[in-house]
Amino acid sequence: MGTFLLILGLIVVLVGIANRIGIAWPIVLVLSGMAIGYIPNAPALSLPPDLVLVVFLPPLLYWESVTAPTGEFVSGAWWIFQLAVGLVIVTTVAVAVVAHALVPALGWAAAFVLGAAVSSTDEVAFAPIVERLRIPRHVVATIEGESLVNDATSLVLYGIAVVAVVSGTFSWSHTIELLVLGILGGVAVGMLVGVLTLLAWHFIKDDLLQPMIALISAFGSYLLASRVGASGVLAVVTVGVLVARYAPLLFGPISRIRGVAFLSTFSFLANSVIFLLVGMQFHPIVQSLSQFSIGSLIWYGLAVSLTVIIIRFLWTFAQGLLPFTNEPEHAEGKADWSHVAVLAWSGMRGGVSLAAALAIPFETATGPFPGRNLIIYLTFCVLLATLVGQAGTLPLLIRLFHITDDGTDAREERLALAKTARAALTQIERLREEGNVPAAMLDALKKHFGTRWQEFAATDSQAAEAAAKSTSLYRKLQSDLLQTQRTELIALRNRGKIDNTVMRRIQMILDFETAELEILGSAGHANTDVAAPD
Repeated sequence: MGTFLLILGLIVVLVGIANRIGIAWPIVLVLSGMAIGYIPNAPALSLPPDLVLVVFLPPLLYWESVTAPTGEFVSGAWWIFQLAVGLVIVTTVAVAVVAHALVPALGWAAAFVLGAAVSSTDEVAFAPIVERLRIPRHVVATIEGESLVNDATSLVLYGIAVVAVVSGTFSWSHTIELLVLGILGGVAVGMLVGVLTLLAWHFIKDDLLQPMIALISAFGSYLLASRVGASGVLAVVTVGVLVARYAPLLFGPISRIRGVAFLSTFSFLANSVIFLLVGMQFHPIVQSLSQFSIGSLIWYGLAVSLTVIIIRFLWTFAQGLLPFTNEPEHAEGKADWSHVAVLAWSGMRGGVSLAAALAIPFETATGPFPGRNLIIYLTFCVLLATLVGQAGTLPLLIRLFHITDDGTDAREERLALAKTARAALTQIERLREEGNVPAAMLDALKKHFGTRWQEFAATDSQAAEAAAKSTSLYRKLQSDLLQTQRTELIALRNRGKIDNTVMRRIQMILDFETAELEILGSAGHANTDVAAPD
C-alpha cells in the first residue's frame, strides 16, 4: 500500500511539473520512471502484462472509442483500414528482417514476435499527447481510428508468432484463418455485447448501475472475445463505437455525469501508472542483457526504431500519393502533405507493446524462449524513440508546417447550440399558444434562449464576436454570483444552519451552473450555416 501511495504521489508531482513546463505528461513520466529505476535501493516495481492487457486495456479502449470522433471514421475508413492492417503487417515483416539480420541467433519466428509487438501504434499513448495539440479533427480521427483497431492485427500476429516459437510449427493457412477469425470474431462479439448493453440500459435506469453496466461491457467483451479466439481489442472498440451512437438515448443525465467522471479519472490514473512503470522497467531490462556490449545494444535499438519510423513514413506518404490508397476526403484526390506528415510522425508506441513483449513465455518445447530479454529491450527502445522522440517533437512539426485546427468542432458547436436554442424558442411559442403557462415565465425563458440564439446563430464572424462580447459580462456576473452563493453556503454549514449532506446537494447545483457557463464561454465562434429564426 505504501508503494502504491508513493506512485500516486509521484504521478501528482510529475504531471503537475509537466503541465507547468508545457511538456506532455506521458513523456515526463516515462523519463522519470527511467531515472527512478537507476536510483540505488529504489523499490523494484514490475509491469505485469495482465495488468495492462486485462485490467487496464479494456476500460481504456472503451473510453477512448466512446469519446473518439467516430463521425469522422466513416469518411476515413479506407485510410484507417490500410494503416491498421496493411502497415501493421509490413512493419512486422520489416522489423523481423532487420532483427534477424542484426542477431541471426534470434531466429525468424522470434524476430516476428518482436515485429508484431512493435508494429501497432497505441491509443493509450496517443490520447494524452494529442489533447495538447490543435490539429484538424479528421487527422486526429485517422490516428485514433488506426490506433484503436491496429492492436487487433498486431496482437493476432503476435500470438501466431509466439505459438510458432513455442511449438516449432507454422502454417500460412492457419495464420490467415486466425487473422480473419480474430478480426471478424472481434467485431461479432463486440456487436453482441453492445446490443446486450443497450438492452440492459433500456431496462435498468439506476444512476449507479448504468455506469457499472458500461464497465462490465468493456471487460466482458474483451474476455469473451479472447476466450473464443477473437480479438478482444476489436471487440471492446466495437462495443464503444456502437454504444456511443445510442447511449445518449438510454443513459440518464446523472448516470452520464457519474460515468464520465469515473472513466475519465480511471483513464488518467491507468495511463499514468502504465507510463511510470514502463519507464522503471528500463534498468532491469538492460541489466538482463549483460552478454551484449553497450555499443551493440545501442545499435540494435537504433536500427529497429529507425525501421519502425521509416516504414511508417514510406507507407503513409505512399498512401497519400497513390490515387487508389489516398484518403477520399481530400479535394481532387490530392492529399494535404502537411497532414500526411503529422500522420507519419504520430506512430507512438506505449505500454501495450511492452506488455506484449513481457508476456512472452520463458520456455518453449525445445528450451528457453530465444532472445526473450533482447525482444523486451528492443520493444522498449521503439517505445522510447516513438513516444519521447516523435511525440516530443510533434509540436515542432506542427509549428513548422503551420498546421492549425480547421475549426470543425467550433462550427459544429455553434450549430448545435443555435439549433437547440431555436428548438427551445419554438417550444416556448407553442406553450404560449396553449395558454397554460404564465406569460411572465415564458418571457423569462424566451429571453434566456434568445440570448443564446443571438450569440451562436450569427452568420458572420463580426456579428458572432459582437454577440459574444455582449454576453461575456453577463456570464462574468453570473460566475461572481455563483461564487457568492458558494461562500454563503459554506458559511451556513459552518454555523450549523445546514448539514453537510444538504450543502453538497446545493453545491452540485452551483457546480453544474458553473460548468454550463464555462462550456458556453469556450464554445466555438466560427461561421455556421444555421438559418435565421422565423
